[in-house]
Formats: sequence, structure tokens, C-alpha cells
Amino acid sequence: MYKELIICIITVIIIIIINQVTCNYTKESVNELTTKLSELRFEILNKDTSKNKAISELQNIFEVWNNRYKVLACYIEHDELEKVETNLNSLYGEIESEEYKEAVSELDKTNFILHHIERKNKFDLKNVF
Repeated sequence: MYKELIICIITVIIIIIINQVTCNYTKESVNELTTKLSELRFEILNKDTSKNKAISELQNIFEVWNNRYKVLACYIEHDELEKVETNLNSLYGEIESEEYKEAVSELDKTNFILHHIERKNKFDLKNVF
């Protein structure tokens, strides 16, 4: 009797610890990406910024995203991650064609999806039920 109870308690504790680790990693990833996207937004809205500088910033964002994606893909729905990647690619296209208003729109969509992923994977009673 006690053996089963101890195994159940240890299992629940392990699940809670793993959930906390994944939530922290997701939050850290979202914060890093949104910070970089905010910097890119500043570059896009700055009239003196060249297209090459904005593309360079975006390439840094892609690099961070690709590094984070490998771990995030282990526990987050791939559809959600693909939305971020699609928006980043659209953002690249808008910057490449110098359509900065549309680029800001894509940037805002990407920020929204990142925050949605963070909220969705957060341990909360409404997410459990």
C-alpha cells in the first residue's frame, strides 16, 4: 500500500518539476524573442535605418529562433511553432521588399503568437480543465 502511494507521490512531483522547467524555458524563450523583435521594430520605424541593418537584425532573430525551436518542439504543439516561423518568414519578405508598415504588422502578429504560446503552456487551472 505504502509502496504504491510513494510511487504516485514521486511521479506527481516529477511531473510538476518537469512542467516548471518547461514553463521557465518557454518564458525565457518568449522574452528573448520579444526583446529582439522590439529592437527590430525600433529599427524598422527608425527612418534612418537601412534595409540591410533590419535584415541583419532579423537574421539574428532567426538564429535565436532556430536554437530555441529544437527544445520547444519537444513539448509544444508544432502548429503553434509553425505559426511563429511563418510570420517570421513573412516579416523577412516584407522587410526585403521595404514594406515596413506590413512588416510591423507581421512583427505584432509574431509577438502575439509568442505570448499566446507562453499563456497556453503555463500551468493554470483553466488550462488543466
